[in-house]
This record gives sequence, structure tokens and C-alpha cells, in this order.
Amino acid sequence: MKNVYDEVQTFYEEEIILEPVIKREWVDGYLRQKAWQGTTDSELRQVWNNIRYFELYLDVTENDYTDCLEEMPAQEYSLVIYWLIDNIQGFKKSLKSARRFFDILLDFYKYLVTKKVLFDYEELALASQEIAGGKRLQLFPLTLMEEDQEKVGQSGLILSNEKSFSTNNPEIVGEAVERLMTKLGNYFQQKEFTDDFHRALFLYNGPLAIIPGEEQDDFWLGFWDYFLFDYHLLINDNTPLAHFQNTYSNKLSNDERHILQELLSASFCVFYIERVVNAEWVECVNLFTEEKFRLPHPQFNYQQIKKMLFFGHVFSRENVMINYVTSIEISSNLRRRIKEEVLRQKAIFNIQEPAGTWLDMFSRHALVVRHTINALSTMDKVNVTPFNQVDRIYPSFAENSTPNQDVTETLEHLMPEYGFSDHDVRIAQRMWHDYCQLTLVTVRKPQAWAAAVIYSYSMLNSYNVIPADSIAADLAISKATIYTNRTKLYEILQLQKFDPRYLNEEGFVLSLFS
Repeated sequence: MKNVYDEVQTFYEEEIILEPVIKREWVDGYLRQKAWQGTTDSELRQVWNNIRYFELYLDVTENDYTDCLEEMPAQEYSLVIYWLIDNIQGFKKSLKSARRFFDILLDFYKYLVTKKVLFDYEELALASQEIAGGKRLQLFPLTLMEEDQEKVGQSGLILSNEKSFSTNNPEIVGEAVERLMTKLGNYFQQKEFTDDFHRALFLYNGPLAIIPGEEQDDFWLGFWDYFLFDYHLLINDNTPLAHFQNTYSNKLSNDERHILQELLSASFCVFYIERVVNAEWVECVNLFTEEKFRLPHPQFNYQQIKKMLFFGHVFSRENVMINYVTSIEISSNLRRRIKEEVLRQKAIFNIQEPAGTWLDMFSRHALVVRHTINALSTMDKVNVTPFNQVDRIYPSFAENSTPNQDVTETLEHLMPEYGFSDHDVRIAQRMWHDYCQLTLVTVRKPQAWAAAVIYSYSMLNSYNVIPADSIAADLAISKATIYTNRTKLYEILQLQKFDPRYLNEEGFVLSLFS
């Protein structure tokens, strides 16, 4: 009967094709040390098996950690666990399996550090704590697209026509998509995106709901579809996909770059199927523009098809592809009600952006449409959009004054410190600009006016208003000055809660729940 050292020899001589990242001599030395410490043969086999699993992952991953194993980022270990679950028989998606794996790997790394093979094990220790250090397994949901997945009804479906890509080999396309999705997942797990991640979760889930657990695949598929395509980052107002292209595309393969370009051409669309063209295609109608286009047949029966409303991202002009698309079964009356409601929302959007098209509306506020459809179809609400803002008469003015630039610049520097986005800064600066067109302003202390604009902007768009005394203390001004200038802003501009002229993404979403 083979002992554990024979198994190690067989593995390195017969199973590993490429140069291994984990060297055989490291494993032999570690196992012999464990044996001297009294580890039983069965325990040694368990230790070896987990190290072997990890080397198998390293052997197939595109990332090369030869001579730099300690540099594997903590977030990639989530991908390791996912890979083990999918490829190693008996490795379960459980806290016990993951914790055992990390305990063994950590002990192995510590041995390698003492032998000066590795410099440290900080990334692994961080991954172990974040993934398996609590009372439940905390894996980051990486699966954004799955080749075989079809979800219908209240969840959604994934349709694709892989002719969009330059290759005719669907396996190559699937592998490239999977690699790209993995890189996207790893990239946005970095700490610099933590605030964005939590903000996006709040916006997507709404202010009243509890965030579902990791096992709720429908929720997380929908969330990642929103996050990558529709969310706007705090720092630069780009979508995550656009930001990823700007900062990471030079590290992608040609196929991955091509897929990313296809994804970037996506646009949010709400549509229904008007007729079945043939066994392969259906004709769809954009609910708001009435544009007609064809999609692959979703393989529902016709009686079911004609009752469904779909919303999600359609991309590629001629060879159509679709990402995660949600479908709901509704009546024709409810479909009409949804259209009326969103038309009212576009009218609100056009108060801030008079020349804004449907594409502009969905590029900025696709999430408002998602929440509206959900509210009207599941909450028995008659209306979700505030009526009072659309028919208001707003103060008019001619461009006759240049706003104090010190105030404008103070807003740009100060607002990000309070968690406001780049987009928020531009809208708040517009509020200051409009105020200066309507009245003569004497600015003695720019911080006092900037504080009043921030306080007013927060009051318009949030239930959790930034306290005036906090701003006053930060800027070394009096709270009374903030209140006085706030009153002037409200009176001259005739501001109201969720004012369309200065409505941000949070404000628009919150207005639906008010």
C-alpha cells in the first residue's frame, strides 16, 4: 500500500504537466516535519490532499504565482474555494471544508516562511479570516454569467447568441467570458471599492428590505448585473465596466477585451415579446420607444410569452446577446401602468436634463425603473412616483452672473469627504450656480456658503441629513450661519424635498419609497 510520500511522488511525476508552483521538496519537507510532530498517516493524507487541491488550482489558473505565491491577493482565495467546490469530488460548499483548507494552507505557509521560501502569509491569513473566520462561509459571489443557467418567472433568464464574437467555438467563448468575469469579481473586491459596494447594495435593495444571504442566487445575479452596467462609482461617475476598461484592459487577452467591448455597448431595456417569428427567433418591442428588435426564442410557450415583461441589458446591434434578464408575468393593464409611471419619471428627469433621451434616462436611472416595476407588480401600489414635482413652476433666470469660484471649488474638495459622489458635486455646484443667477450674493467666507449648499443638498436627497453642527465644527463656522444661508437658498430657489432640479440617484430611489 502506498504511503503519503509515494502519493506525492506519483502526483508530481504523472499528474502535473507544467512547472509546479508548489515544489515537491517543499511538500516532502513539510510532511516529514508533521510526521516528526506526531501527525498520523491518515492526517498526513488529509494535509497532502488539501495542498494537492491547491496546486491543481494553481496549475489551471491563468495567473502565474511562480516564485511569488505569497502575493496571491486575499480576494482570489474565494475563487479558489469556488473552483474546489466545482472540481474536487467531496469538497463541499461549507464552512467546515473551507476552514480545514485554510488551516492546513496557513500552517504550510508558516513552514515555508520559516524556511525562507516565502516572505509572509498576510494575504492568506486575511482571506482565511474573511472567508472562514466567522460563523458562516463568506464567499464573494463571482458568478455573473453562467453558460448553462436559465432562470425564468420572477428570477430571469440568460440568452446568448455567441456569433457576436469572432470565434465560432462556443467553448472558447465560454472560457473567455468566465475568465473575464473572474477578473472583474477579483478587481472589485479590492478595499478601494468597499464604499461603492455598500452604497450599491443599499440602492439596489432599497431602504426597506433586508439584504438576502449568499444562497439567494437570483438576488446576487440581479445585483451584479446592476452594479457592473448601471451603478456609478463615487470617485469618477463611471460605471464599473467602464472603469475596469480604463484601468485594466491592458492586462486582458484579445478575446477578453472583445467581450468587454461587447458588454460596454449594452443598454438597459424594458420590452415584451410581440410575436414568434419562428422556432429560433421572437420579435420584441421596447416598452417606451416602441422600437422593434429580434431576440433568440426563450423557449416558453406562446401563452406564457405574451404575458411576460422583460427588463435587462441587451447588447450588440446585429448579432444579439443578452446578459441577465429578469422576467415577470403581468397583465396588459399593469404593463400600461408601468409605462405611464416611467413616462412620469422621465418627465422628472428632463427637468434636470431638458435634452435627455431615453438612453440618457436609463444610463443614469435604470435602477429607478427596476424599483418601479417591482413595486407595481409585487406591492399592490397604485403610484410610486411623486406627482407634485412634475407640474411645479420653477424660478426662471437668465445667465447673468458668474458664481463665486471659491465656493464652487470648496464644494469640489469638501463633498467627497462626506461621502458624496462626483455626480453629486456637479449637481450641488449647479444649485450654487442657479442661486447666484437669481440674487446678488456677497461671499465673505466661502466655507459658510459651501456648508449651506451641502446641508441643503443633503436635505433634498436623503433621510439621513448631515448634521449642521458637524459641518460647522469641521469648517470652523457657526451653525447659525449655515441655517441662515440654507433658508436663503430654500426661499430663492423654492426648494422642496426630492426637488427634480437637484435630484441625485439616492434621492430618486428614496422618493419612490416616501
